Amino acid sequence: MFLNSNYNNIFTKDLQLSNIETKIFLLIINKGMLEIDQISKELNLDNSHCREIIESLINKKMILEFSKNLFETFHPRFAIINRYKTLCLEKEMPWKKNTMIDNLAIVLEQPFEAARTK
Repeated sequence: MFLNSNYNNIFTKDLQLSNIETKIFLLIINKGMLEIDQISKELNLDNSHCREIIESLINKKMILEFSKNLFETFHPRFAIINRYKTLCLEKEMPWKKNTMIDNLAIVLEQPFEAARTK
């Protein structure tokens, strides 16, 4: 999925995700539930490195392990807004509405829903 640079900056700056974390998150948003082998193949990663990145996303509450080696994202609004809220709390910053965060979540809802209603 192509996102404009403003949205890519939100993933790296505001949500503090690496480029590869963002790619995995967006891949699952767009394709639906995926096995680790599928993610590794799609992004040309070895399984152990892919597993490390997925564990990082699980810890950040962006995705969940649906069953052994099968992964799904949380709904985009939930995943993105809660990640932002968690970072605000960790940095002891006041949490307030962020239009760019909200807009990113809204933009990702359509491909999320489309991948799950095939």
